Amino acid sequence: MAGVKLMGHSSDDDFKGCSPPLSQKLVRRNQKIPIGHILASLKWRNTSVVQKMTESIKVLFSSDLGIVDFHPSGDCAVIYISAAEMIEGLLYKKRLAGLKAVKGIRKVIVAERTYLSLQQFSSLQQFAVLELELDLIPVTENGLHSLLVQMVSAENKISKNPFLHPSKIQDEELSAHVSIALKNIPKIGEKKIMMLMERFGSLHNIAIATVEDLSSLLGASLGQIVWDYFNK
Repeated sequence: MAGVKLMGHSSDDDFKGCSPPLSQKLVRRNQKIPIGHILASLKWRNTSVVQKMTESIKVLFSSDLGIVDFHPSGDCAVIYISAAEMIEGLLYKKRLAGLKAVKGIRKVIVAERTYLSLQQFSSLQQFAVLELELDLIPVTENGLHSLLVQMVSAENKISKNPFLHPSKIQDEELSAHVSIALKNIPKIGEKKIMMLMERFGSLHNIAIATVEDLSSLLGASLGQIVWDYFNK
């Protein structure tokens, strides 16, 4: 079974009819997603990504997510860019620009990074992080399901804490996603991630930092590694 649906639902679409027509909205906001669940676009229903996710979390489906692939929570939207989509060219830019224009929701781009798509990934990184200031998390060919499970877990930890102020919740959520992204950088552990986040405040600021600024914080070797990750 590719996904787990809510009890009493006979349709493939678990969220059918709960949002305005797709023509009115490219991104759904404030989806009511139960804790421990992820909402996926219906196109992912019979994929290995969903099959692997159901080993850890429950997957709901909607045909009305617009340009979004996944919602790990009601106020977080994820777009996935495959290596093939990067290599094909400019089509993904329309999706990312559409996501950037939406207010009131956190946006995360997940992109498949392979040896064959390194050059195209660099172009995507420049566009998404430096021009649009979106969070970009690279994954390996088989790493998408694991990342999405991590994101659901991070969202759930925050939503279960009733003592967090709304602004603090947003900070915690952003920190969780930035941390997940930075873990992809070679030789960068939790301590260095915390140092980067405390100094620069956002993934975008880390991405545009000079090699001198990074080296002054992390040392010449690690500073160069971080700079290379975002600029080569």
